[in-house]
Amino acid sequence: MMLAAAAGVMVMATADIREAAAKVDSVAALLPKSIQEAGVLRIAIPDVGKPLAYKEGAELKGMDPDLAQAVAGVLGLKAELSLIPFAAALTGLQSNKFDVSYGEFYVTAERLKVADFVTNWQDYSSFLVVKSKGYAPTALADVCGHIVGAMAGSAELETLKGAAAKCAGNAATVSAFPSVSNAILALNSGRVDGVLINRGGAQEAIHLDGTLSASGEIGGGPTATAVARTENSAKLLEAIKAAYDHLIQSGEYAKILEKNDTAYGAAKTAVIYKEGSMPPKYGF
Repeated sequence: MMLAAAAGVMVMATADIREAAAKVDSVAALLPKSIQEAGVLRIAIPDVGKPLAYKEGAELKGMDPDLAQAVAGVLGLKAELSLIPFAAALTGLQSNKFDVSYGEFYVTAERLKVADFVTNWQDYSSFLVVKSKGYAPTALADVCGHIVGAMAGSAELETLKGAAAKCAGNAATVSAFPSVSNAILALNSGRVDGVLINRGGAQEAIHLDGTLSASGEIGGGPTATAVARTENSAKLLEAIKAAYDHLIQSGEYAKILEKNDTAYGAAKTAVIYKEGSMPPKYGF
């Protein structure tokens, strides 16, 4: 994967990626004037792998780019997509590089200190393991005595760290990886015993490599698009929510999820979380 050396991102030309959804005037009118006038929505797409976000040739594919294009289309904006490491997403919003970021964020109190969120999907995590090695963890306590990993900046990584801290006399080692592909390389080379990732990512990895399997259902709950906390936040949050709700009601949302084999996580409505909100309860 080629990344711009200075910024750590690659801005994709989006004109020919896919046909955008039709503009909905009543939804577009909710946007802050500065974004309406710019005509562009700057969108970070964390590199989380198939089926959510991945690069094929010069094109970004997966549920996240498809949803990003559809939301921008409903808002009457051009989607300016940037493929970035997951760990760079929230800092990119804070530094005003992006207006929104995908990445299936779990909404936590810590994240609500720096960004706002609009839920658009739901997920849970599983351990990706090598079948022949016989390690099949089904609960967080099963990481004790093992080397496990997750993506840097992810809720799964923090979950593993919390579980490792509870291992008395049988320590667990937790590793962080910049992408799912790096984590799978470590798994196949024996550097880690298991990788805790979202269920969709585990599913796709197994499709590509039959020596792998998924074990356990850990945590789970609503996931969200992150929105930069700026003077535009209040209006942008309402516009993004309205765009998602329109896509859900029109059936376009369901088509995008079915295309990407992610319909298991379909949301019924979008929900806003901002500074001061009580975050959702997750099963971690």
